[in-house]
Amino acid sequence: MKIKLLFIALSALILTACSGGSGSVKSHPGSKPVGITKTAMEIAGISRNQNNKNKIHPAFAFTSRKCPPFCIQPTHPFAPAKVETISELDIIHAARDIANGDKTKLLMDNRTPVWTTAKKGGTIPHSVNIPFNTINSKAIAKDPDAVMGIITSKFGVTEQDGILNFNNAKTLFMFCNGAWCGQSPAGIKALLKLGYPESKLKYYRGGMNAWHRFGLTTVNR
Repeated sequence: MKIKLLFIALSALILTACSGGSGSVKSHPGSKPVGITKTAMEIAGISRNQNNKNKIHPAFAFTSRKCPPFCIQPTHPFAPAKVETISELDIIHAARDIANGDKTKLLMDNRTPVWTTAKKGGTIPHSVNIPFNTINSKAIAKDPDAVMGIITSKFGVTEQDGILNFNNAKTLFMFCNGAWCGQSPAGIKALLKLGYPESKLKYYRGGMNAWHRFGLTTVNR
């Protein structure tokens, strides 16, 4: 009996270590475990819904929205700039690094604030809401000082005599509602025009549509 109990305790410790979290993911009666990967159930407070009958959030249930403006985005909409298009795991690992104190990265929700509420499905943990219309080309033309204020106060960019220095700029992981949403692409294109390094811009094309499809954790703002 002692050997059996020891084995159970060790198994629990291994699962917690692999998950990168506290092992607090709750099971659902009759459901099979749903991991992020084979070895990780939870990372930085992010897990997948353990109810095998869980359905996508109603805010993302409709398949068709008017195009334009809601047209399917290319995989690499910023060519020839080499902005990387990333996956859910990249976002999760960025969230983990930020949760562990990494100040060189910023996880950015580029949707308008209403979309970060519970009614609209919330947002990704450890992200900040910086709406696309505060940093896109129209915002730059209308109020460049306001855009510069965001870039220098939140993105790690410095400015002197009108010249931007990106040496310590943060790597921005930007997302909106999904492959049919042009909000984060608009923000990325504007930042590229300002000289933001393409290597420090990451585009999560799947956005909240894919995030909900995988049943991943959300928080409400």
